[in-house]
Amino acid sequence: MSTRTNFKLHSQSGAALIVVLLFLVLIAVAGAIAVRQSNTDLKLATADQIDSLLLNTSDNTHKTMENIINASPTDAKAITQKNIMLGPFGSFGYFMGIGNNNRGDQVVFCYRPNNDYFFRMSEATIVTPNGGSKLVSGSGTAGFCNPSKSSDYTNARKNVMTQVAVTMPSDSTALLGEAFEHVPVGKSVSTSDVLSSSYKFRIFSTSLLPSLAQSSTSDADINDCLKKPNENPSDYGFTEKNDQGVDEAKSYDETVSACLAKKGIPARTVVEEATLENKQTPTTCNDYGKGNGKLSVDCQKLLNANEDGTPK
Repeated sequence: MSTRTNFKLHSQSGAALIVVLLFLVLIAVAGAIAVRQSNTDLKLATADQIDSLLLNTSDNTHKTMENIINASPTDAKAITQKNIMLGPFGSFGYFMGIGNNNRGDQVVFCYRPNNDYFFRMSEATIVTPNGGSKLVSGSGTAGFCNPSKSSDYTNARKNVMTQVAVTMPSDSTALLGEAFEHVPVGKSVSTSDVLSSSYKFRIFSTSLLPSLAQSSTSDADINDCLKKPNENPSDYGFTEKNDQGVDEAKSYDETVSACLAKKGIPARTVVEEATLENKQTPTTCNDYGKGNGKLSVDCQKLLNANEDGTPK
């Protein structure tokens, strides 16, 4: 009897061990599935965060540009930057003026918010459709962002950079419209006043994360992408030496965005169509023949004068 009892006990212990092992296997499988699902969710969340970061960075660049152009007359720093951007050596002024033949060129610069200025032609590059570059007031190759330069990043973490390109479209669709529609109402067209006409621009802001590029992608690969045009690549050319060492004219086959995507570099480009015009808002200082000899409050603010007309 004792032997049979011991046999039954050992048999039950073996069965219990198998059941426990099965439970452990099921728990391990469930844990593996949970970890895999968690990793997938993390990747999706990370990708969404990257997209939001890049889009917000590009959009903020456009907002900064818009705030400068629409700056209050009392903001001296913004007005200084506005005058630079609208001047003959500015990102917009380069294209403005009657008889200007710079349509189709691209003024390229790296957005560096850590500087105390937004734009300088000496830190920009002008790319022409024929593949050349114009040396305008010191412009050269400094307009392209460089991943190896810490000053070219937009944030303190040094992981996001934004390259901006401003152009006045040369395609036929940009030229359609009614006669004199570019001239503000009540304004005479003048060759000496670039703001006597309105102008249409196309602005590209490409933000990227070089640190998240594929391991096989080098800084040189990123630089090559950033030097490509933002639109109509076949319309922009470059020279390259052939097997005989002779310069040969070629055309680009992809845009900045396409090149960055092909090399696995996280990037987003925001394109904005902007119209720049000099809006005239009349301010009544004193009704002719009906006034009391005192300037209106709005006129005092405009002229920075007292109600009797004397300067403040």
